Amino acid sequence: MKFLKVRNLLICILLLVGLRAAHAQTAPLVGKVIDAESKKPLDYVTVHLKSAKVPAFTDEAGQYIIRKYTTTDTVTFTLLGYLPVVKSAVELLNNGNIGLVRQSIAIQEIVIRPRENPAYKIVRAAAKNKHLYLPENQEAIQFGTYTLMKGSILEREATDKKKGFSKRYAPYLDSLTLSDAPSRTASLPIFQSETVKETFFSRNPKKSKEILKASKVAGVGIEKESQIAQLLNAQAEHFSLNQNWMRMFDKDFVSPIANQWAAYYDYDLEDSVETSSGKVYRIKILPKRSQDLTFEGTMWIADGSYSLRRIELRLNKDVALNFVKNLQIVQAWNEEDPSLLPLSSKRKFQITGLPGSDVRLFVETITTYTDLVLGQPKPEEFFDMTHQISDSALKYKEGYWQTMRPQAFSPEEQKRLESIAQINKLPEIQSAVKIIRVAVEGHMPLNDKFEWGPVFGTYVYNKVEGHRVQFGGRTTQEFHPNWILNGYLGYGTKDESFKSLFNIRYIANRQRWTEWGVSYLNDVGPASMDLNNSQLNSLFFSAFRWGKMNFPYQQERMQMWAEREWLPGFRQRVTFRHTNYRPAFDTEPLSGKNDVSKYDGFSTTDVTLSLRYASAKKVLIRHYEKIPIANSTAPIVGLDISAGLSGLMNSDLTYQEVSLSVEQRVRAGIFGYGRYYFKAGKTFTKVPLPLLQVPIGNETPFFILHGYNLMPFFSFATDEYVSLRYDHHFEGAFSITNRLPLLKKTKLLLVAGGAVLYGRLTDKNKPTYEVGATEKVNFRSLEKDPYAEVNVGFKNIFQLLRVDLVHRLTYKELDSPLWGVRLSVSVNP
Repeated sequence: MKFLKVRNLLICILLLVGLRAAHAQTAPLVGKVIDAESKKPLDYVTVHLKSAKVPAFTDEAGQYIIRKYTTTDTVTFTLLGYLPVVKSAVELLNNGNIGLVRQSIAIQEIVIRPRENPAYKIVRAAAKNKHLYLPENQEAIQFGTYTLMKGSILEREATDKKKGFSKRYAPYLDSLTLSDAPSRTASLPIFQSETVKETFFSRNPKKSKEILKASKVAGVGIEKESQIAQLLNAQAEHFSLNQNWMRMFDKDFVSPIANQWAAYYDYDLEDSVETSSGKVYRIKILPKRSQDLTFEGTMWIADGSYSLRRIELRLNKDVALNFVKNLQIVQAWNEEDPSLLPLSSKRKFQITGLPGSDVRLFVETITTYTDLVLGQPKPEEFFDMTHQISDSALKYKEGYWQTMRPQAFSPEEQKRLESIAQINKLPEIQSAVKIIRVAVEGHMPLNDKFEWGPVFGTYVYNKVEGHRVQFGGRTTQEFHPNWILNGYLGYGTKDESFKSLFNIRYIANRQRWTEWGVSYLNDVGPASMDLNNSQLNSLFFSAFRWGKMNFPYQQERMQMWAEREWLPGFRQRVTFRHTNYRPAFDTEPLSGKNDVSKYDGFSTTDVTLSLRYASAKKVLIRHYEKIPIANSTAPIVGLDISAGLSGLMNSDLTYQEVSLSVEQRVRAGIFGYGRYYFKAGKTFTKVPLPLLQVPIGNETPFFILHGYNLMPFFSFATDEYVSLRYDHHFEGAFSITNRLPLLKKTKLLLVAGGAVLYGRLTDKNKPTYEVGATEKVNFRSLEKDPYAEVNVGFKNIFQLLRVDLVHRLTYKELDSPLWGVRLSVSVNP
């Protein structure tokens, strides 16, 4: 009896072990999918495990891996143009290699119009029907996405162990298969990010919302809450080929099924195949002009529904896209039924360095779509915040990510993460990260809680202060997540005086930006320039302190403010300030008897209301600011209203000022795109010189958009003005650089534009004195004619530079040439 019990127990244990083995295999299913005839590996073949929620896909080498399965599972291998193959898990364990056989051609069954390319009928129907498959056009839709983004540094000589790159980083090298390389290329992993999002669309009213559910970034020099991490998350976004234009790298790319397809593309009907859901046409995509922002490749369109089933796109190699090359997009849809979303979307590209540099950055993004829900509308108040970050988005542990990944990480992907962690510890990497942060942000970290800066203002020399030395800094997130302190202390050897700034800010809410703060400033600078503004940390602002300083005033200012983003993109700021102005120049030669007050010292107490609306849906949230990063074509509108309060805190003036600004990017189709900058303002009362509006002149060799490139510094002052600048980038069919053979090879892009300024000093603010011929004073009022200048030039010089020839059309008597060449750095792709 005892023997029977032991035997039964052993049988139960063996059954349990066998059952567990049947449902939790440890050996993965691995193999390679090739074309049965040519033996070439097939990329992005759908590998669908029957029990899996989402499929896997083969890589560039045709390889696949499935880690979670049961022995009773079956796997289906499908690729449009090939016969599907179904294998059991047991068969794949024995031999995971698959050869797919091409399907037969059936083009003869197509009904075409006489004398018309047969592909045109299909593309025309796809363009007409594409709105049916655009998520934004659905009554109510929501879906989830998981995005894996990987970045690696490539080098052409990376396999040569004698080279410094490979020798120093050999322990961390990985390998990749690239489309432009016959074999696997050595690479150094530098970042890897995972992002989980939920996206919602509503048609009536037309609303959208994106919720960042979880984010995880590992990268060289990248903290999890840094702006680089947020930019990576911003790239993990949904985009649809059913739109006319796709926005990538600040460019508008034309979809192969856009309404304007006939102006940009030609097509060849290559094949048609029968699938379980009906006939599918294979169409080759051919750009009409090699330098338009178009693609070449292949797309499969279903008969009847005329919806996309699969698309493989490559950016034309002749497109003048700065720093970006080999852009490729592959999307695959479910073959069983027309779907609004692809099963998966892959995008990869390389970021190149300057000419002559072999270093390249390879970036690959794979997005998997899940949990599509239709017809369940959300209340209108749900869309009040268009972009939301979950409170726990950055706090999820590894267990969560294992459940969210469509496929478990391979040992190679785990090794990438370990390599990134080790590279981060290398001294030269830490030093390089600091240098880059100084160049971009103007501050250098000294420890976890304090950053030194602005670095560019540490030393300057000018005729007012002599040699000026300064030390300052700001606190970091580690010091306090809400309290932000920044400031500096400086000293001038000529005026023998100390300068100082101290700001205290409290950020109560970063999603709906809410802050208040106080500051104290005691410094010298050009008249009409705010010495405590967002430009303080920039190289451009520091340049004004060098050399001759026009109409310098010593400013002592105390202010307090409160700011709130009441609606997404709509911010209001109220500022109360008291300022003492004291001229730091000899005012006697400039002042007639009736104009002493225009230059003499005075005090003001004022209140300013600033309103700003920017409908950009994506923003970059830094520790101390919130910046729109979406490339929206909606205008950015600003309104500032100021009032001076005489008598309050010994204020000398009562005055009122108002200014309006509008900035917008404008699509011009085949003509490229443009951007205009409009600004208007008025001062309603008599005010001293520092309170007048002074147009920004330019006596440097550098091109500026928010000023006038052939106007000397401090040429004019106004109390009412209207200004407009337009800057156009010719990137389409009408660009001269796309049509002339010699220019076509250079990949230069034509730019052109101009600026005009109407303004005046009303009688109450006009100087009553006459400037003598020997006096070096430029300050004057604009006359009836506007100031106007035009410019034309080329950008994409060495992928980095822009050069403009500028001509001043009016005010030819100014002490400045009528023609000038201006240079600028254009890192825009």
